[in-house]
Amino acid sequence: MQNEKAIGVFDSGVGGLTVLYALQNALPLEKFIYLGDTARVPYGTRSPDTIVRYSKRVAGHLYKRDIKALVVACNTATSYALDSLQKAFEPIGIPVFGVIKPSATTALEHSKNNNILVLGTEGTIRGQKYSQTILSLEPSATVHGLACPLFVPLIEEGWHRHTVTETVALEYFGTVKNLTSFDTAILGCTHYPLLKPVLSQLFPTIHFVDSAATTAAMVTKELETKGLMTSRKTTANRGETEFLVTDNLQRFRKVGYYFVGSSPSPLQMVDLSDSDEQIVAGLL
Repeated sequence: MQNEKAIGVFDSGVGGLTVLYALQNALPLEKFIYLGDTARVPYGTRSPDTIVRYSKRVAGHLYKRDIKALVVACNTATSYALDSLQKAFEPIGIPVFGVIKPSATTALEHSKNNNILVLGTEGTIRGQKYSQTILSLEPSATVHGLACPLFVPLIEEGWHRHTVTETVALEYFGTVKNLTSFDTAILGCTHYPLLKPVLSQLFPTIHFVDSAATTAAMVTKELETKGLMTSRKTTANRGETEFLVTDNLQRFRKVGYYFVGSSPSPLQMVDLSDSDEQIVAGLL
């Protein structure tokens, strides 16, 4: 019955819904449990140790709900916590996926000169995980990290197509030396795929890599390889998704609408505790 279990997906808030949406499209028969740690959002401004601790609590809670795979749908959590989560869960048959490697790989495939721009939160850029991953795949690459902290609140305000957002984008990109030398940019925050139409219009010579789509493609391929695809073809709960948050249900519903075009439902409030973190610690 392992194959019929749900896939756990988590983020610090609503941004990971872009990854969930891509996963649902790629894997329409799968059941998902999404957990947004909205009581502790954003992870991007936290210290590395705190990000790891929060991620372990979320992962431990999802483990209690009997998942078959875990997707870390947060670039910051992937940067700092992915290795420890993989070390804990993969020996017991639960693969753990992050959003960085698939995007880095796709960016290198698209780039003609290996000059890659990475857009992300302060935490993601500070962690340099994208740079490390890209350079491990292609040592000759040039990588420039660009922190864009204002993008997240603008998107959550529903202003991802607003002229204010265009102005902010022009300001951020204007700080990049030799901008025209970069032919590829990674949308290194799960909120940022919503900005792809605006950014593509402002900077038509740059190919923008959507971390949600690349992650969904990798998860699909790996589940097939590992024999973990569901056989749920006729049961009533095929394609079912359960949404969990740790705070502010109403805001999650409102902002979630901007991401997927409908209010996330069914939605439930949950509490995370030290015991959830200890579950992961016990697996290490």
